[in-house]
Amino acid sequence: MRAITDEHLRAYQEGGCLQKLFYVIKKDPELSFEIRMKNEVMIYHHKDRILTIHFSKGKPSIDILSEKYYKNATPPSVSFKYDDLEETLKQTDQLRRYFKEAKRLVDTYKSGLEFEVQQNIALGNHSFNNRFVVVDMEWQLPQADIKKEERISRTRIDLVVVDTQKNDKGENDIYLGELKVGMDAIGGKSGIIDHIEKTNKLIRSPKACAVLREDVESIIRQKGALGLFEGDYTGLNLSDTPRMMIILAYRGNEEKNALEEQEDIAKAKDKARELKMAEPLLIWHNALITLEV
Repeated sequence: MRAITDEHLRAYQEGGCLQKLFYVIKKDPELSFEIRMKNEVMIYHHKDRILTIHFSKGKPSIDILSEKYYKNATPPSVSFKYDDLEETLKQTDQLRRYFKEAKRLVDTYKSGLEFEVQQNIALGNHSFNNRFVVVDMEWQLPQADIKKEERISRTRIDLVVVDTQKNDKGENDIYLGELKVGMDAIGGKSGIIDHIEKTNKLIRSPKACAVLREDVESIIRQKGALGLFEGDYTGLNLSDTPRMMIILAYRGNEEKNALEEQEDIAKAKDKARELKMAEPLLIWHNALITLEV
């Protein structure tokens, strides 16, 4: 299950050894705080993990950015090694410096509009006063205990979204969100039809559904305790079976019109009916930035 211990959770709160680190992360809109399995927290910049926090026997340990990002560059100057960790965690200026340097290394190594749009959608949808809430990014079904021939080939989900509006059964749907940005992202092997087929395998798996629901409940409870969500989430009645959401990001009306004419999008509903799955919820998102005074 994606959850951390109560002891680990308290470390981010008032008086905890990770309070200043959490403060810096929470104040930076380019960082995402995500709860993971094995009592770990991972910090993402766009889709890239730039910090991993472990917690055991009352003490944290921290893994920094992977060496692949600075193989041909200068590594981050801030140390999170065992002998330096306690002092580093007390210095907000040092923590801010680390994230500034790590983000620059990631952006240099691998830049992409889709990653930025994904994180911005997550940042803009964290209130239970609104229709949709993004509770997790890059969710993946653990399959180590499943025979290789029985494993689902694609289980990494861009965004896990909860609908705060109850459905006809009085339940709050959980959506498996697939983000596509622009014309180049919708066809071929990683296109919409392919994702519908693979997401359907997750939806039809009792194990996947049970793990997802348990993860969502845990993440909402623990992120809520850390103040990462706004609004009241106590009345949620999460559905046992998730649905699919397709988010189509476009840059201006010309690209939107071109996307609407694409065969993959036109066939999405037919493919869902063929697979006897609920029709994916299609959401259009204008990623074009217009300057205004």
